[in-house]
Amino acid sequence: MLDSLLNRVSTASSLPHKLMWYFSSLAIIIGLTIYLSMFGLMQWIEDAVNQQELETTAPYAIASFQEGAEQPLNILHTKAFYSPELIPKKYGNLEKFPVGFKGEVTNSEASELLHEWIPFSSNQAALSEEVFLYRGEFMLNGELKPLFLITPAENVELSDREWNVIRLFILCFIGVMFILFGFVIHKLSCRLVDPVAQLSKQLKSPESNKRFTVPEQSATEFTELADSLNDYRQQNEMMIKQEQAFARYASHELRTPLTVISGAAKLQEQNNAAEFQARQRSRIQRAALDMQHTIDALLNLVKQENATGSTPLRSLQLAEIESITQPLQALANSKEIKLSVDFKQAPVIKPTPAVLRMLLGNVISNAINASDSGEITISVNSDEIIITDNGRGLSASEHDSANGHGLGLLIVDSLCQRYQWQFSLSDIKPIGCCARLTFPQAES
Repeated sequence: MLDSLLNRVSTASSLPHKLMWYFSSLAIIIGLTIYLSMFGLMQWIEDAVNQQELETTAPYAIASFQEGAEQPLNILHTKAFYSPELIPKKYGNLEKFPVGFKGEVTNSEASELLHEWIPFSSNQAALSEEVFLYRGEFMLNGELKPLFLITPAENVELSDREWNVIRLFILCFIGVMFILFGFVIHKLSCRLVDPVAQLSKQLKSPESNKRFTVPEQSATEFTELADSLNDYRQQNEMMIKQEQAFARYASHELRTPLTVISGAAKLQEQNNAAEFQARQRSRIQRAALDMQHTIDALLNLVKQENATGSTPLRSLQLAEIESITQPLQALANSKEIKLSVDFKQAPVIKPTPAVLRMLLGNVISNAINASDSGEITISVNSDEIIITDNGRGLSASEHDSANGHGLGLLIVDSLCQRYQWQFSLSDIKPIGCCARLTFPQAES
């Protein structure tokens, strides 16, 4: 799982270069679009204003001609005609344009906005005459006359120097936008890209105990991711330590009965007395039974690993507690220890009888082994089971939860975690120990 996470984060660490090329290309496209859009908008506004000016001038020119004004009629930069033969030849044939036409004309042809972007060759520029034309008609002395309003483009359009200033302004504006855009990308990189690269570097680092960290300006999600990685690493290290302790205690606990069996078998060869032989057989049987219990506990741990979710709730009865303590009675009697059950209220629990036997059997066995005499009490309530003894209490190493309390109680710890039970050990003053199994209340 950690390797998979490492591969994903390592792949994500190559994002900075990809994002750099992506945003750079995007910035160029946006800048070019802004430049063309603003320049084209300025050209369109200029043409639209001049055309509107011609259209509003037409009524004045008509009124002036009807009052006897001569041709050409000069109105600011505009010349008005109603006789086509009087129009200067340099403007070309303007009669071909329909009534109501208004727009820019170049070499007697209507000029589109594209003309402003694609310059003519030097020869064409020398022959061309750009004008703004308004074509209309009016009544003069009872006769319908054409109306031509002509404004030379050079008189109303911006000069090359003015257009250069506008271009410079647009480029400066785009430059400022690029700087702001770059600043935003830098901040975005600090919050989204740098944390990924830093986490990838830390995952590849050979320092196993180093905590995962991200820059302070990182997004909250990356801080949470670093915390989750730290928790995962801590849990992973804890599991490794538990497995090492489990193997260590398993080796010790399984070696002890094997030693007893081996020793008892050798003693049988030295003495043929029936009573002596019986005692050795009894030792072998008890050691084999202890080993069998240990092996069963280990196997059941594996079997129960994925089976806790479908286990139904059940009510714990006194008879079941007594059936668990009965096999341990012989061991308790050999040490003159009294086993007593205080069954106050039947709890509703989830573990099966086999699992509960493992749990209580290991705790009670641990209490018997830690006692030389006295009494062990098993108290059962609706929400907990308490086992108390008058033994030696907890040693210094047993207080350390990392070292555990022997194989039996490591098994108890594992099973309690699977069933959401709480398991704890505490000393009793002046002597003794208390083992507490607390379980959640069953949902109604």
